[in-house]
Amino acid sequence: MSHLSIEAKAAILHADTLFYLVNEPAMRAWLHETVTHCVSLDYLYEQYHLRKDAYCAMTETILRALESKKNICIVLEGHPTMFAKPALDAAIKAKQNNYFTRILPGISSEDYLFAELQIDPGSCGCQSYEATDFLIHKRMFDGCSHLILWQVSVIGMLKHDPHHQHQKGTQILVEYLSQRYPLNHEVFLFEGSQYPQIKSRIEMVNLSALPNANISRITTLYLPPVAKPQLNLEMMEKLNLIYE
Repeated sequence: MSHLSIEAKAAILHADTLFYLVNEPAMRAWLHETVTHCVSLDYLYEQYHLRKDAYCAMTETILRALESKKNICIVLEGHPTMFAKPALDAAIKAKQNNYFTRILPGISSEDYLFAELQIDPGSCGCQSYEATDFLIHKRMFDGCSHLILWQVSVIGMLKHDPHHQHQKGTQILVEYLSQRYPLNHEVFLFEGSQYPQIKSRIEMVNLSALPNANISRITTLYLPPVAKPQLNLEMMEKLNLIYE
């Protein structure tokens, strides 16, 4: 709640109907105290076998509410367009149907990660992928830039399964990453603090230890660079960056 911008708080206070997907109890309680008609979209996860179908149902639920011509607000943890397909799709479709829409920026876990680990993403570049996407597509990575992998606890999981175990997926991830990183490369498991005065979880482990590590649904994996990129001397000469 301490990360709510003044602008976002004003949007919540003026909502006639508010939908939310948040994983933090205090925030849920505050939303219900603040907005009379406040609805969690979590129940749709239980009604659909596949997550993609639950997401479509969430989008349709939001769009149907617009027919009331009232002010609709959707609240999501983190940044509102980052792994937030239901609300983003709803905003795009609503705009196409000539409704006024606005997405307010928020603090994402990536922003938190940069600050807490004291990382400058511009120092050597930064690559950021959802973990399953990273594995099933031929993503180019060379170990020379910052690498952030999201949702490492649910690799390959298409269903909503609260009992899913991460070990199989993270073992496959380790084998894939070992093409560029040694197994003893130190990586970070990061979970941004959800409460004031409580520290973020930052755990450093060897890459090989990931399958046995404590990885929750909100854990993000960060891999520091393992090597320096090779200079393109021809390009440096074109840019007059080489001096006699």
